[in-house]
Amino acid sequence: MEPIFISAAILLAALLVVSYYVTNGVGTMGVPLRQFALFLMNKAPVGLVDLFKDEPGSGSRTWMKFGTGWFILTVISSFIAIWHNYDPTALDSLASIGWSYDDGSALADFTSAVMLISFTYLLIGGCLVAVARAGNNRLASEASASMVAVLYTASLSFNLILIPIIFNFADIADAETIRDLISLMVNYVVSSLLFTALLMNVLATYSQRDDGSTSVTAWFLIMAIVSKLIASLYYVIGEATDNTQMVWMSERVLESWVPLALMFALAYHVIPHAAKAPIWSGSLLKANMVLLFLTVPPFFMTSADAGELLQNVGALLLTFSLLPLFAGSVNLLATASSNSSGVLKHPGALSATLAMFLLPIFAVGSYFTAMDTFTGTNQMLTMSSTINNGFMYTVGGLMMLSAIFSSYPLATGNKLAEPSRANMSVWFMMLGGLTATITMLIGDFTSKAVLDSGVEDVVASTSGFYLVAAAMFYLVPISVILATLVLIRTGTSSQKIAEVGSKISDVETYTLVEGTSTTIQQLLGRGVGVNTNLVIGDATDDEGGSTVIAVSATLHNDEITEFPEEEPVDEAHEENKGPAKELMMLVDYLNNSGQTVFDFFKSIDLDDSGSIDGFEFQQALLNSDVGDFPPWEVDELVAAIDLDSDGNINLPELDIALAKIAAAYGSPEPEEVEDEASNELSKTDLGKLKKAELVSIAKEKGVAATGTKAELVAAILGE
Repeated sequence: MEPIFISAAILLAALLVVSYYVTNGVGTMGVPLRQFALFLMNKAPVGLVDLFKDEPGSGSRTWMKFGTGWFILTVISSFIAIWHNYDPTALDSLASIGWSYDDGSALADFTSAVMLISFTYLLIGGCLVAVARAGNNRLASEASASMVAVLYTASLSFNLILIPIIFNFADIADAETIRDLISLMVNYVVSSLLFTALLMNVLATYSQRDDGSTSVTAWFLIMAIVSKLIASLYYVIGEATDNTQMVWMSERVLESWVPLALMFALAYHVIPHAAKAPIWSGSLLKANMVLLFLTVPPFFMTSADAGELLQNVGALLLTFSLLPLFAGSVNLLATASSNSSGVLKHPGALSATLAMFLLPIFAVGSYFTAMDTFTGTNQMLTMSSTINNGFMYTVGGLMMLSAIFSSYPLATGNKLAEPSRANMSVWFMMLGGLTATITMLIGDFTSKAVLDSGVEDVVASTSGFYLVAAAMFYLVPISVILATLVLIRTGTSSQKIAEVGSKISDVETYTLVEGTSTTIQQLLGRGVGVNTNLVIGDATDDEGGSTVIAVSATLHNDEITEFPEEEPVDEAHEENKGPAKELMMLVDYLNNSGQTVFDFFKSIDLDDSGSIDGFEFQQALLNSDVGDFPPWEVDELVAAIDLDSDGNINLPELDIALAKIAAAYGSPEPEEVEDEASNELSKTDLGKLKKAELVSIAKEKGVAATGTKAELVAAILGE
């Protein structure tokens, strides 16, 4: 069997196991594992971690600050590289200080590496903010996160800057082999150790989330880190054993899976947060989450030197890879459209929305060039590289700006400074990256057309296209500089925001259609929180009345009664049809006492477990004067409220049950409650009662106790 199939199966199995335990927990081992992780993060390395602050948000801020620094270096290097394509002699003047410039390939490799570094820093920093908000309002160890960010930058700087300088000026035998070995150790071994510490931090933080709640951002982030760790191991093994298939697969994971997972992780936090709406489609979300890790994304594709079977399977997976990309983009764009005005006012959400709009366009373009590269035909010349770089600087650049403008203010607790400048930065990034990519693609098409013409005397001149591309790309460095200024001003701003990593949901109101079924976990996954107002589809009572229906004489017989008598009502049966009466009394009690559902729940959660059992609910009903019910009746009430059928009631379940009762039967204000002394009921109050209750009142008043609800109300009121 091909080695790539074995390694792919191991990778997918590992992701499946991690996903299962992240979603369902590890049972009784959860607390010991978290304590062990906290011990490692807070004590190792001894003395070094103590140099960093452990205040809320400091770890995320460190990642984003370093990412911004790398981002500036990236765009400046990219501008120089594009300009060098236009004028290869532009940097010759640096030869006097020892700069030996090549054909531009070294600068292109350096730029690609630094771009991926800055992208990783900023998006991980933004995702850490989302994980902290879903957990305990802070990372498990902010100091450890900051330390990992600093050490990662130190290792990258040593690999990208110091190693080339040392080996260029030192006369060392087998210098190239030694340099490659050191580079391999730093890039994959050292970074794997650092990202393992980061993964422990994320898992320890995520384990503090509320019971039954989930975070799409946290799931994508964890999958991205796990994929990066396994792919790094594959790369080292592949290089050591000369296994090109494992190296090829490792590159696909590191250059495609991980960046795309981080993009979606941040977008699923930023866009719903700004739109204040739940994720539009759960089905598209699942397709996005699952298929992304089962296909081969088209970006940064390299040639696969393998047999026909592997190429056929790879081509199919490459084709199917467009499905999760389109599913995620459509889902997020639809979520943003639910509150477009809120998204447009939020620079970070605007940037993420534009990125999701452009992602399918770049995906389609990259698909054709990737298929050409994958099969080894190489008919597209440098178009694949042009589209890939354009994707990173346009879509990736917009997502990095989204992290700066959305996540950084949440991490600092300050409002975003100068939103107008931030919006300008977003539009500059999109305009500069997109126009530069299109211009360079036109140049590539020109070169291809000249080569395909077969005319030897014709030489394609693309220098003009590179000049225009460099001029348009100049907007990208300006955009990053503006974003950096906004980041600095935001960090020093005195205007505070109301929440920093709050557990309060961003969804203010969520509508549930009557007759549909859902679960608490599904609601929480769509952004609904314990303070979200749930609007239940109102059930309209048809008071009805007597209606005479014309019947043909040929159909009429003595057995037909035009006005059938009302069947006797079994009052005991009507009263025992459901828990509505007891829950209505509980709603009235909360209104009269001025308590919220949250306050009431906290007061009856005797063991502070986050859920209440039958005994606790029985005591709550007794203390709230609803009644002293036997255990078997309490069990029926619990079963009616318990949506996830775990035998207990949690806060969202109780909130939904009471909200449904209040919406269906009304929740009178205290001053509207019946005055027992006068025993007078209004027509509105009587209209809210059941027919059996109206019959009972009519009998007490000695009036007619038969007929429709409207007739009973009229009889009771003496109309």
